[in-house]
Parts: sequence; C-alpha cells; structure tokens
Amino acid sequence: MSSVAVTPPKVSFGSPRSSLRSRIESSLGEGLSSTLLLRERAAPLTVPTGIATLDALIGGLPRGALSEIAGPSSSGRTGVMLATLAAATRREEVCALVDASDSFDPPSAAAAGVNLERLLWVRCHERLKPQVASVKSRSSTNAGFAFGAALEQVLKVTDLLLQGGGFGIVVLDLGDIPVESARRVPLTSWFRFRRAVKPTATVLLLLEQEPCARTCASLVLRLQPEAIFASNSTTFLDPDQLGPILSSHSVGLAGTGPHIPKSNVVNHAALLRGMRFRAKAVRSWAQRKPPQSTGISFELRTAL
Repeated sequence: MSSVAVTPPKVSFGSPRSSLRSRIESSLGEGLSSTLLLRERAAPLTVPTGIATLDALIGGLPRGALSEIAGPSSSGRTGVMLATLAAATRREEVCALVDASDSFDPPSAAAAGVNLERLLWVRCHERLKPQVASVKSRSSTNAGFAFGAALEQVLKVTDLLLQGGGFGIVVLDLGDIPVESARRVPLTSWFRFRRAVKPTATVLLLLEQEPCARTCASLVLRLQPEAIFASNSTTFLDPDQLGPILSSHSVGLAGTGPHIPKSNVVNHAALLRGMRFRAKAVRSWAQRKPPQSTGISFELRTAL
C-alpha cells in the first residue's frame, strides 16, 4: 500500500474578526452596514428651569420627554413650576397648565414673572359636597377614589394637548392629589404620554407628592423643605424649630387678660420672605444612575 502526503490548506489567523465583519458588511450592503456601528445617544434639547443651581444639577428639563418633580407640601414644587413657566413665557413660548385641584393662583404667577397671556390654564377640579367628602374621608380605600373624576379629566385634557401640539411646556399639577389617588393612574397612560411627547419639542412636567410615572420619566427630581426666612427672623430657620418654643423671659401684664408668652420662632403674623429647599436627582437623562449623594440646595424668595 502506497502512502500519499496530504498538504492542509493554509488558514490565516491574522484578523478573523475584521474579515468576518467585512464579509457581513459586503453582504448587507452600504445601507445596512451602518447598523454594526455603535453610536452614542444624542443628548436631548433642554430648557432651563430659571434656577441656576437647579439647572447645574439636572442640566435643564429635556424636551420631548416626561419629567417629574415630587415632594411634600411646601417643598418648592410650585416655585420651581412658576420659575420654569416664567422662563418659557419670556422666550415667547405658549404653555399649558392642567390643574387637577384648582390650586393655581394667577396673581402669584404674574408676580413671579409668568406672562399669563401665554399660559392656558385648564381647571379640572370637581368640588365634592361636604357630606360626601366627610363620608369618603373615613375610609382610606374610598379616599383613593375621591379625585377619580378630576384625574380622568386630567388624563383626557393632557392627551388632547399633547396630540394637538404647539406648546413649549405642558404641566400636570397633581401636587394636592392624595398619593393613593395618583398611584391609581394606569401605567399605560404614562407610556402613552411619553410616546406622544417624544417626537415633539414639548416639555411634559408632572408635579406630585410621590413619583408615579416610573420608567416613563426621563427625569425625576425630589424636593424637600430645608429652612424658611420670615420677616421677624434675621436668618433661615429649620422647619423642625417651628414648634411652640417659648421664651423664658416673657412677662405678662396683670389684669389685662390671659398670659401670652413671647416666642422666638416664626408666628402666623410674620410674612414669609423666602425658603431654602433641598433638591435630589433620583433619575436624570444625563446619568442613568445618579449617585445617591447627588443633591443641591437652592433658595426661592417672595416677590416684593
């Protein structure tokens, strides 16, 4: 039996990845070869809030996206909203405010610099009868449905505004709506709003006590009150100090009625000059997962 020598074919191991990629690109053609390239996500267009320190933290409010500002009462939600609307109306943009609880005060907005001629105010609050409100307040389960009619109007009006277009900023003010009621808004509604606002240049801003849009929000900002400044105080005071702290040097006048001690804290007759708030970016379009320590303090002063 004779043996035959077989020479194996030469295989080049120089750059298998590049050769494989070139073969795939040639088969796909020039039109589809660009799909293999990794592209960085373009930063969205943003608008300033009118508060420099806050803009430095979040980079502004993104256009074509849903942004949330959450916080308890007296946390600066309305102040940030008015500053944002004032900056937008100065740019001659038309804005819309969907007010779920009829809490918007036009004179305060005008004093903050908002051009009311460029603001569409939609009032969706349905006032409850006293006896109905008292019955519903007894049960936490029924309290969740107390603002059901107002929320239904808010969702319908917001849908119409986003579909119509032409607004620079659309604000949904759910700040006075109970958390139980706000959480009953279906997640599909927030997805629909995000899809409707995405191809537009509109800023969809949601004000609430607790975030409820979940992953539909590109920006989530949480606010907390930090200190207040009143007319009878020389420095900012911690809100925790606003209790019945009485002065030990108070003196009452005999025979002139009950003894009324003096107080070294803000009383109801004092005028509020300003407040200091703490802002924390829970989610930001600039950073997927912002560090837990990301936060700043900013002040809002009353218009004189």
